[in-house]
Amino acid sequence: MRASAQEFDVDVTTTAHQVVFSHCTPDQEQKINDAIPVAQDWALESVTYANHTAAADARYKIWFGEYSQARFNEVIGRMAAVRTIHYDFWTYECTPDCGLLSPLTHAFVTPNRQSVVNLCPAFWKSDNNERAATLIHEATHFAPAANQPGTNAFTWEFYGAHLARVLAHTSPDRAIVNAENYAYFARYRAGCEAPGGCSIM
Repeated sequence: MRASAQEFDVDVTTTAHQVVFSHCTPDQEQKINDAIPVAQDWALESVTYANHTAAADARYKIWFGEYSQARFNEVIGRMAAVRTIHYDFWTYECTPDCGLLSPLTHAFVTPNRQSVVNLCPAFWKSDNNERAATLIHEATHFAPAANQPGTNAFTWEFYGAHLARVLAHTSPDRAIVNAENYAYFARYRAGCEAPGGCSIM
């Protein structure tokens, strides 16, 4: 059975902006430029998928848990908002102060600096797919995604695929406001990161 949720437009209006690199080396700039089109492709595919698939599909349930119409609408609404965000309009700060953060932190944003992404050492050590997933994660913290359908920002931060799946299984209401769940939903079109990789044990 297909969901009766409203379909969301996936078109994007472009303007004459461009990416801004702050304190970045040429290699870092290239890594960002390589990740941007991957993130954009994933965001588009996610919206297309959500608009044309059964609501109880395994991919949705893995990352957002038990289906409800309201939650499903929020997920596809937020992914549609993520799709409209231009990653190549952002400012990327390549040498922020990440000293008090976990060494596993890839990036962070602050509410008063819209479209500024601070990239930590773990970001540079990851592969291109992981970097693209990080961009989607951070996109969910920016308007319009963080304000869809009316929240100002995400409250919950559960990191990593395992904890994201556990959250979806145990608390779907929290999974739909957790940035990691959106990043993995967009990244893994088959549902899981690897065959048999969806265990929550």
